[in-house]
Amino acid sequence: MTKATPLIFFVIALVSSGCFFATKQDFEKLHDDIVGARASSTAIDSVQRAQLIEVSRTVRTLNDSINALSKRLSAMRTASESEMTAMKEDISQLQDLSGQSEQRLRDMRAAVEEKTRQQDQPPAPDTAAPSGAAPSTGPGPAQLLQAGRDQLLKGGNVAARSAFGELISRYPKSELVPEAMFFTAQAYTAERNLDAADKQYQALIFRYPKSPRVPTAMYKRGVQLQAAKKTAEAKTIFREIIKRFPRSDEAALADERLQSIR
Repeated sequence: MTKATPLIFFVIALVSSGCFFATKQDFEKLHDDIVGARASSTAIDSVQRAQLIEVSRTVRTLNDSINALSKRLSAMRTASESEMTAMKEDISQLQDLSGQSEQRLRDMRAAVEEKTRQQDQPPAPDTAAPSGAAPSTGPGPAQLLQAGRDQLLKGGNVAARSAFGELISRYPKSELVPEAMFFTAQAYTAERNLDAADKQYQALIFRYPKSPRVPTAMYKRGVQLQAAKKTAEAKTIFREIIKRFPRSDEAALADERLQSIR
């Protein structure tokens, strides 16, 4: 449509209405109005296009920010998981080193006991030992504990329990008694006799509350109770571990268990 088209329509309208007295000024005014309307429409379109462009830019900026934040969160989560894995590996290594140190200490004590036993020869057959005296022959507590652990590692659970039981009965005041009780429970667990294992753990926890084996014994009890679907009792034990031994490895493990069974 040309610029003259509105004028033609206007002329036609005037003729059809019987108005033949339109002047040149009328035509010029009409033309100016049409031009003004077009300019106004163009300006509005320009403003709308500018607004749409600005909105589009804002949306793109927001999307870029969200994507960047998502990437940062993902990187932080990955880094956190890596740090947790590294920490667990460090703890595992420390536990291994601690176990090796304990093993060496037990070996040394067993060797000392054996040397002492060899030096202290048993009395002659006609010399009676004083009534109630501690046995002067046979393996010492460290030797019995070592013998029991060796059997336990070989799968000889009955022989292991026999060695631990002998340690407890022959040397009831030895500081190794809690160790013997703990590994007795381990032997019962290996035999799937969980009730007997639980009784050993309970006896250890009750009789030797300050033993370093207590948090581990408590945690193992909690795990066994959880496996037996005794969830409430297991949760009680896990919470007690966290309360009594907040800085122990068992406390961290107990907290993970609590999170998993909520």
